[in-house]
Amino acid sequence: MIGRRVKEIRMQKKLSLSQLAKRAEIAKSYLSNLERDICINPTIDVVEKLAKALKVHPAVLLSWEIKELGSGMDDSFSCIKSHISTLDSVQLKELRDSIDIVVWKREKVPLSDLGNLI
Repeated sequence: MIGRRVKEIRMQKKLSLSQLAKRAEIAKSYLSNLERDICINPTIDVVEKLAKALKVHPAVLLSWEIKELGSGMDDSFSCIKSHISTLDSVQLKELRDSIDIVVWKREKVPLSDLGNLI
């Protein structure tokens, strides 16, 4: 969960909850709920604010790993197929939102390339 990663990195950087909330420009109570996994679906905007405040890439907070394609891809697809029929409408929406985040991450222009577009 993202909350555990945020707390772990915050503690490594020796930041208090108040300090990180102020740096990220989010409410301290919201950050506390996020770290305690009470709030588990932060917006992309919140993830970016926290990543910037912690000076890490947003993928670090989301615990995304880049894996080589191969049999792992087939395993992942099989796993998704086997579980998809058991999901209710809320869970399907969460899955869709997760897919949207992955697509957004893949298509997002890195800040270093922004100057080339202007």
